[in-house]
Amino acid sequence: MSYDLNNRRDNAIKKLYLRISALSFSNNLVSPILPYLIVYYGGGATESGIFQASNNLLGNIGQVMWGRISDSTGRRRLMLLLGALSTVIISIASLVLIGVFGSANPYEIIAISAIATFIGSASAPVIGDVISDLAGQSRRSIVYSMHSNLSAVFSIAGNIATTIMFQCMPSTFLALLVIFFSALVLGFVSVFATLSISGVVIDRNINSDSSVLHKRAGLGIEEFVKSFKITLSNPGFKGFVYANTLYNFSMSLAWPLFILSQQDVLNLSPAQITSLSIASNITMVLSQYLAGKYVERSRYRFYTLLNRFGLVIVPLVYAFSASYVSLLALNIFTGFINGFTNIIFPMYIIECAREGDRATFFGVYNTAIGLASFAGSMLGGLLSGYLIDIFGLVQGLRISYMISAVMRLSSAIVTARMKEYIY
Repeated sequence: MSYDLNNRRDNAIKKLYLRISALSFSNNLVSPILPYLIVYYGGGATESGIFQASNNLLGNIGQVMWGRISDSTGRRRLMLLLGALSTVIISIASLVLIGVFGSANPYEIIAISAIATFIGSASAPVIGDVISDLAGQSRRSIVYSMHSNLSAVFSIAGNIATTIMFQCMPSTFLALLVIFFSALVLGFVSVFATLSISGVVIDRNINSDSSVLHKRAGLGIEEFVKSFKITLSNPGFKGFVYANTLYNFSMSLAWPLFILSQQDVLNLSPAQITSLSIASNITMVLSQYLAGKYVERSRYRFYTLLNRFGLVIVPLVYAFSASYVSLLALNIFTGFINGFTNIIFPMYIIECAREGDRATFFGVYNTAIGLASFAGSMLGGLLSGYLIDIFGLVQGLRISYMISAVMRLSSAIVTARMKEYIY
C-alpha cells in the first residue's frame, strides 16, 4: 500500500512538472509584450504604473482568500486549476481585441491582465504546500528547485519563441496573433495536466487528522483576520514578512520605469526587450539548482542579504545606462542572485508554518508583499510621470531611479539589522 501511494505521489509530481512547464511557456510568450502593448497603444508612465500596481494588487491580495480556502476545504487541485487558467483568459481576450477589433486601449489591457492575474494567483499559496506533502521533508527542497527550474527554463523558451516570432513575422500584428494563439494552446495543456492529477493524492481530507488538520468555521471577514493573527503570531515569520514587505515596496518604485527606459530612451526592439528576460532566467536556473541542492539552512541569511544589497544597483544602472549591453549584463547578475531567494524563501515559510496552515502562511506573505508592490508601483508611476513633466524624459527617469536606489539601500539595511530575520 505504501509502495502504491509513493508511486502515485511521484506520478503527481511529474504531472506538476508538466503543468508548470506548459504554464510557464504560455505565460512567458505573452508577459514580456503586455507592458510593450500598453506603450504601443499610447500609454505612458502613469498607465505603466497602473498596470504594475493593479497586477500586484489583484495578484496578491486574493492570496489570503485562496490560501484560506485551500486550508479550509482541502481543494488544492481546484486552486492549481484556477492558476492554470490565467494565460487562457489573457490569450482569448487579447485575440478578441487585437484580432477582431484590430486595436486595444491601454486600460483594456490593464483590466484583462489584472483579472487573469487575480484568478491565476490561486495556485501561488498552494504549490509549496502541495510539494511539501508529495515530496516529504527529505526531498522537498530538491523537488521545489526542480519545479522552479522547469518554470525558469520554459520561461526562457517562451521568451525566445516570442523573440523569434517578432523577428520572423512580416508584421507586428501577425506576430501578436500567433503569440496569443500559441499561448492559448499551451494554457490548455497546463489545464489538462492539472486535471489529470488524482484528487485523492493532491487534495487534503481536512477531517483525516483532527489533531493537525482542523476544519475552519467559514470564510468570512473574521477568517481573513484570523489568517493574519495565526501567521503574525510567529515571531520569525513576522520579521520575515516585515522585512520583505518593506523591501518589495522599495523595489517596485522602479518597476513601471523599466519599459520606458528600454523603449523610449534606449529604443530597444521587442526582440531585445524579451532577450533581457531570457538572460535573467538562464542564470536563475543555475542559482536555483545550487540553492535546492547545496545551500544549507545556516546560509539562508547570507544569500538573502546578498540578494537585497545586490538589487540596489538595478535602478542605478538604469539611471545611467546608455546601451543594451549594460542592461543585458544587469539581468544576468540579478537573475543569479534572485534564484537563491526563490528557493530559500518558500522553504523558510514551510519551516515556520504547521502542516494545516501552510497555504495560509504563503497567502499572507504574498498578499503583504503584493500590497507593498501595488503601493510602490502606483507611487513610482505617478511620481515619475510628474518628474518627467518637469524635467523631461531622461532626467525625470534618472531622478526617479535615484529615489528608488536610496529606498532599496535603506530597506536592505533594515533587513540586515533585524536579528530575528531568517536565523
